Amino acid sequence: MKESNIPLKIKNDSKREDLFVFVRYTMCIAAMSPFGYSFKGSGLLVLMVRVLDWLYEIFNYFVSLHILGLYICTIYINYGQGDLDFFVNCMIQTIIYLWTITMKLYFRRFRPKLLYEIITIINEKYEPRSALGFSFVTMSGAHRVSKLWIKTYVYCCYIGTIFWLVLPIAYRDNSLPLACWYPFDYTQPIVYEVVFFLQAMGQIQVAASFASSSGLHMVLCVLLSGQYDVLFCSLKNVLATSYIQMGTNMAELRQLHSEQSISNVEHNQYAYSHEEETPLEQLLQHPPQDVSSTGFLKAFKRSFRHCIDHHRYIVNVLRKIERFYSPIWFLKIGEVTFLMCLVAFVSTKSTTANSFMRMVSLGQYLLLVLYELFIICYFADVVYQNSQRCGEALWRSPWQRHLREVRSDYLFFMLNARKHFQLTAGKITNLNVDRFRGTITTAFSFLTLLQKMDARG
Repeated sequence: MKESNIPLKIKNDSKREDLFVFVRYTMCIAAMSPFGYSFKGSGLLVLMVRVLDWLYEIFNYFVSLHILGLYICTIYINYGQGDLDFFVNCMIQTIIYLWTITMKLYFRRFRPKLLYEIITIINEKYEPRSALGFSFVTMSGAHRVSKLWIKTYVYCCYIGTIFWLVLPIAYRDNSLPLACWYPFDYTQPIVYEVVFFLQAMGQIQVAASFASSSGLHMVLCVLLSGQYDVLFCSLKNVLATSYIQMGTNMAELRQLHSEQSISNVEHNQYAYSHEEETPLEQLLQHPPQDVSSTGFLKAFKRSFRHCIDHHRYIVNVLRKIERFYSPIWFLKIGEVTFLMCLVAFVSTKSTTANSFMRMVSLGQYLLLVLYELFIICYFADVVYQNSQRCGEALWRSPWQRHLREVRSDYLFFMLNARKHFQLTAGKITNLNVDRFRGTITTAFSFLTLLQKMDARG
């Protein structure tokens, strides 16, 4: 008899919702995603939204490109004049704005379809709750953690970059936040205000672009780690799910629960989720799903297939994330290495009597660069660690009770789960905590070389 594919009826303890609201707004501010993404309507109103969105994107490109061009001219004009401090400072801003423009183009123009596909498939197909069993977890924990991390990171980016706007006000010398060459006298009335406004917009775009590119990566890693938590709980309770579908009685359910509790004593089994117990009386309220599932083997196949499909879904999304982010993280490792080196060098050189606030600003840049590299490497490492735990979850079930029936399925799944998923930078180096330490070591090796060059004049 053909098995039914009716989904398991469980209590809706976690409703489905949009998991990317905040980070999407940040991407809209950076012109890396259209404002009309979720706009509902038709006719003239939709056309107006698209035109305004297009104008805003063009304006953002103009702001970033003209500042990048001015810094390139500044480097060309001042090259070879011996002021290594000023030269390195210009190099920092050139790298920052070059990366900002690259991210805008990559997200909005080069690979928007893949980005939209990743966000859509997570929002539409993620499992909000683990399968029915003795315990359950939901996605609420991972969602809460992702919102906390992305908000903290975005606010830090805005504070760190916009702080440069305070410097001209503190100095009161009619200077600009970004010291670069202009082909005209920007100190004239009205002209100064316009130039200051454009530089302020440029700094806001830098903050939004950096926060969007790395912040989205962080959110994706946290949410998929939450999906691994859901899968882990479903695998651990796969036999309980099978018994419930069979229409078991309270005595058998209590016996199975006591056997599973013996192998379930470890705390902190989940990355972000909080496990809750389901009363046994509530489990018995769920009738058998289908006549064809009343036997243990068919009920188990049905429950286990749901776990396999969920695992395939997670791996499929991770492969899409790897395709999207791997090329830019390869460039990012080099960009962060040079930025850390240059910012640290300028910070050590800023020793004049009037440079305290500038040292504070440069220190914030250095901390933000380190923070960004940390979240890229750390959360990729979290995904890797979670991808190793699926096999452990199966051993937490009382598998010995039905060894003959489940042995082949268990072995097949664990052989496939041994292929741990590792996010990479350009498929050359793995993103993990060791990569974070290695990049810092490389950056300060370059810093030592730069300081020796400066000492020789």
